[in-house]
Amino acid sequence: MSDPYDPIEAAMRNLNNANALAAEQAKGKAMLYAGNELARVLDDIAQVGQLDAIAKAVVIATIAKWNRAKTGQL
Repeated sequence: MSDPYDPIEAAMRNLNNANALAAEQAKGKAMLYAGNELARVLDDIAQVGQLDAIAKAVVIATIAKWNRAKTGQL
């Protein structure tokens, strides 16, 4: 049984909580980087001019949706 007043156990709980928070922050940064890279590549593809109108519209809409998502405007 755990002792809520044990300073070692409290320190370990805090360490585990900090590690979980750092992992979530790292995951968020990785997702942001991946999304930005994908948007950059899609923008390059849209600029080439080899897409038909429907494909270009889909690419542009995807970039716009990513930009709204990363700023929390979904």
